[in-house]
Amino acid sequence: MVSSRKIAYVTLLGRSGWALVNTYYAVVSKGKKPEKVFIFTEEIYREKLPKVIDALRAISQAYNFVPKIETVIIPDNSFLEADRKFKELFKSLERDGYTIGLDITSGRKALATAAVVQLREFPVDRIIYLALLDMDFPDRPYMMIPKHMQRLKNFLGDENAQPH
Repeated sequence: MVSSRKIAYVTLLGRSGWALVNTYYAVVSKGKKPEKVFIFTEEIYREKLPKVIDALRAISQAYNFVPKIETVIIPDNSFLEADRKFKELFKSLERDGYTIGLDITSGRKALATAAVVQLREFPVDRIIYLALLDMDFPDRPYMMIPKHMQRLKNFLGDENAQPH
């Protein structure tokens, strides 16, 4: 991808707020500083948004940047609505000169599938997933989980995606 493009970070909030926050931390600590962050979630997880947004703001401030954070709430199990919303967002981001980073770590299958399907036609920099190798550490901050127990994977093949 063209490195002069602005970065938009699209992330999916599902059952685990920690998964979303820790993946963002891992990506930001690798030097990626998105100008915009979009959090997609389903109605069932709406109440998790305030804490997640606060955490993303705190991480961003620690790395000396302040992205614009927006949320998109999709009705539960609405693949078609998710598909439409992702397509609208990705078209808008492309038109405005952004490259897209997608984090699918916390997202439910319907949201993750809709996002990946829509990305085929748009400028995407990475599709990220942070795997925990030991489930003894699911609800801890990124830096409290041993690095050898985490694997940051970019499904587009960036060998530099590993956090350690």
